[in-house]
Amino acid sequence: MSAIGSIYSPAQRWSALAYGFLSHSLFLASVAVMFVSLYHGLHTSVLHLHGWSALVVDLLLVLQFALGHSLLLSDRGRRWMTKLAPMGLGRELSTTIFAGLASLQLLITFSFWSSSDVLWAAPEGWLKNTLTVLYGASWVLLAKSMSDAGLDVQIGILGWRSVWRGQAPVYRSFTRTGLFKYSRQPIYSSFTLILWTAPIWTPDHLLIASLWTFYCFAAPVLKEKRYLRFYGEAYARYQSAVPYWFPRRRIRAMNNNHASSSMQNEVVIIGAGPIGMALGCLLGTRGVKVHILEQRTTLPTHSQAIGITPPSLAILAELGLDTQFIQHGLPIRDCQVHGQTGFLGTASFRDIPGPYPYILSLPQQESMRLLSEKLAEYPSVTLDRGVEVISLKQDAGQVTLEIRDGAGVVTTQQAAYAVACDGHRSRVREMLRMRTTRRDYGHHFVMGDFTDRSALKDEAHLYFTSEGAVESFPLPGGLRRWIVQTRGPTQETSQDFISEMVRTRSGHNISPQDQLNQSAFSPWRLDCEQVFEGRVILCGDAAHVMSPIGGQGMNTGFADAEFAAVMLHAILHHGQPAEPWLAEYDRCRRAAANTAATRAALGMGLGTWTGSSASLLRDALLRYVIFRWPLQGIVGPWFAMKTIPFNRLSQSKFARKQLEQFHGQDLHEEQQESGRLSPLESA
Repeated sequence: MSAIGSIYSPAQRWSALAYGFLSHSLFLASVAVMFVSLYHGLHTSVLHLHGWSALVVDLLLVLQFALGHSLLLSDRGRRWMTKLAPMGLGRELSTTIFAGLASLQLLITFSFWSSSDVLWAAPEGWLKNTLTVLYGASWVLLAKSMSDAGLDVQIGILGWRSVWRGQAPVYRSFTRTGLFKYSRQPIYSSFTLILWTAPIWTPDHLLIASLWTFYCFAAPVLKEKRYLRFYGEAYARYQSAVPYWFPRRRIRAMNNNHASSSMQNEVVIIGAGPIGMALGCLLGTRGVKVHILEQRTTLPTHSQAIGITPPSLAILAELGLDTQFIQHGLPIRDCQVHGQTGFLGTASFRDIPGPYPYILSLPQQESMRLLSEKLAEYPSVTLDRGVEVISLKQDAGQVTLEIRDGAGVVTTQQAAYAVACDGHRSRVREMLRMRTTRRDYGHHFVMGDFTDRSALKDEAHLYFTSEGAVESFPLPGGLRRWIVQTRGPTQETSQDFISEMVRTRSGHNISPQDQLNQSAFSPWRLDCEQVFEGRVILCGDAAHVMSPIGGQGMNTGFADAEFAAVMLHAILHHGQPAEPWLAEYDRCRRAAANTAATRAALGMGLGTWTGSSASLLRDALLRYVIFRWPLQGIVGPWFAMKTIPFNRLSQSKFARKQLEQFHGQDLHEEQQESGRLSPLESA
């Protein structure tokens, strides 16, 4: 049964579509009528009353929008709106109904306005042109602020589209980016600008502009009370950092970070996976005081991620770990690709420039063991296992965490910064109420590691067939991982499930008795609106989730850790301003993650085409386009993440400039101490 049919009936889906059509029609009509009516001084309407009757009706029209809008946003109004949808769809269609009713209110206001027929000002020439441009720009600003807030909610798309797709609506957290970085109410302030930039002035224009400006300034107070009830401290922190209505960049900056030197820990890392431990090591080499908190009591025993790309090996080289990783791993230099019509081509990593012309296959538990051993070498870094972060608070000077150990004892710890490395279901990300966008790809896989008795040696092999994909990667220790695509989510399968899929699709006979483990997964993608909030930084899967097909996720996390380590060292030990560093971290790491996730999705999407026609088309595309000159030469670097933007910190011009400043300062102080600079020269 399809996902759509299993959740909503056809009648519910078609009803939702009809509600969406009606809502969007009202929205477009209201925007058009309001735009024209305001521009012409409210002289165009279908109702023409005069005298006191006109004034009373006009006042009622102004009030019905303001009061009705607030009522619809209240708890009582939302409950009432749920009764307006058929077949139990009230909750799902609430955003669609609200957008339709709000549009109807605007449409009624400007369609039935009775003009006083008094004209105060109707500028011509350059003044009219200037005001027209400002009027149009105000509408653009309103559209931008609505887009930043989430256009799917603002104009009611979310409700009907979710039902049509057979999914329950997913409501995202409040936004802190775009225009919302400068004002908490850009939608209301943009709407107000529209009211005051329309060029023709009449008593009617002044009346509606004055009353609705008061509403736009006062009404968000009630909205913010609701947000505080729902989002709690996360919204309170946002309130303390961003002005209410009049835009400014920031109310206050973070305190001087040199105070962090008196703290027991300068940085707390939540999560001791490969990214958390790599970050701990990178900070440890710089003498930063770090405390790592991990809920698990032991290292994992299953292999999980296995591919380590050349940029990640270069980062590990800073710790002297690249050699150890290579000694325990297995370099993959070629990936052979097969299709429905036979061999298609080779993705070779042999010509990748640099010291690592391969992708290293190393099970994640082995990577974590090596990182854990390295971590123990740094006296400034401590690791506690079996502890859980249950709350997180922050102010301009520090982050405060409540930590519960295995015995249930709760303690408090402070640090200058906290870094969330707690994985794809990050609890810290939820505590921050970070706004995210999730996409489920609808593809499903089962994987298992086997004792390798094939003749595939150290090569990776991909088999793309009309029935589904099979992927095969060598592992150190005489093992090989096999991944098979399934038609749907598969949690429990027979012991020979993978073996049978591999045999029918690739022709390889692998014995079920050689299978060591098995797990199923359904890839999904998650993007954070921003990857820091105040003094809390997101790193690795806590900041971005992508398809594991292609091995992009963990390697993107290593690059996150490199940037975060240098950034925190610059802020904490060199007194550099935090805000520019955090903004650059957000820009670079989200750009890198977006590229990596998109590439992973493209590769997975192409490999998962099923059916004869699609398979033949894919074979032709791979054989005659991708694995032919000039594209063949870029396939290896593309999959090895050599062409991902900001795969190393050095690709950030801002970071390079800042590093030059404090490295120059270090050299300057060194020379002064050694007597090579006189006090006058040093000044």
